[in-house]
Amino acid sequence: MRSSLRAFLVLALLALTLPAAAGAASFAPSRGVFNSGIGGYGPGAVDAFARQAGKHPAVFQSFVDWRAGSADVHWLDGLLANSDRARARAMLSVSTRTTGLTPARIARGDGDHFLLALNQLLTAHRHPTYVRLLSEMNNGNNPYSAYDLGGRSRGPAYSTRQFRRAWRRAVLVVRGGRVDRIDAKLSRLGMPRVRTADTQLGRPQVAFMWVPLSYGNPEIPRNHPRHWWPGSRYVDWVGTTWYSPYLAVRAIDRFYRYRLWRRKPFAFGEYGVWGPESTRFIRLFFRFVRNHRRVKLISYYQSALLKREFRLSSHPRSRYVLRRALQSGRYLGYAPEYR
Repeated sequence: MRSSLRAFLVLALLALTLPAAAGAASFAPSRGVFNSGIGGYGPGAVDAFARQAGKHPAVFQSFVDWRAGSADVHWLDGLLANSDRARARAMLSVSTRTTGLTPARIARGDGDHFLLALNQLLTAHRHPTYVRLLSEMNNGNNPYSAYDLGGRSRGPAYSTRQFRRAWRRAVLVVRGGRVDRIDAKLSRLGMPRVRTADTQLGRPQVAFMWVPLSYGNPEIPRNHPRHWWPGSRYVDWVGTTWYSPYLAVRAIDRFYRYRLWRRKPFAFGEYGVWGPESTRFIRLFFRFVRNHRRVKLISYYQSALLKREFRLSSHPRSRYVLRRALQSGRYLGYAPEYR
């Protein structure tokens, strides 16, 4: 009896020390909130953000384009290496802004070269990485959105149905595994097989973040986030973006509590002061985070190229309030592997 109990305890301890299966983990902190930031691409970008915010970012975010050929993603090696050297996890916000890829084309496999290369790159990286895929999909400013800013449809290739198909394909390919199993899942979803001769893809430590606007732009019923929801099994995190000109706390709260995703860890993929100083927004934002326990990551937006209207250095009073808020031990400056 004692030997059986000892064997059980050993197995239980082993289970606790083994990493979660790829594709099944969010890599969210068990306690606290990951501090994160955006701003710059160079080797010193992470440390520059830490100096401005007063706390090191556990996760540093970069914006990247969905490119057609595998050779085009090699430059991402540099971003991942920069984050690793600075002891921060990487988040990649992936867009089709410059490619012309429609959701329908992605769903039928036209973007597979990029997805396969990303799978290979993140597998070799060997650290948890977050992919914020086609963010703010219900924002008419984005070329992959189903509706323009006037509320007019961009056509069937951009429909919310095609977006959901494109999202599911991207998640299945990047999460990796046996290609025949991926192909079988794609077939059940009505999509063609992966465009590869490989039989096995890597299994990277990757988590997918689904980050729409909380109420849509344009704000019309068919642009509500629920129409873009690809399904719980294809999403690891849910989040939104929030800026100082928009103090609609109720809209953010309703989105946070929506029944389809209310059990997912929550992220603010972007938050920040946009334009004039707003200490009020910073205080409001951190009050919201304190009162909503599923919030596990907050990413301050200074823009990819540090535009003046977003830079922390342009908002000294708001930065002061931000730095004081981040001093709380609840906001984590390092992921476990970098402490």
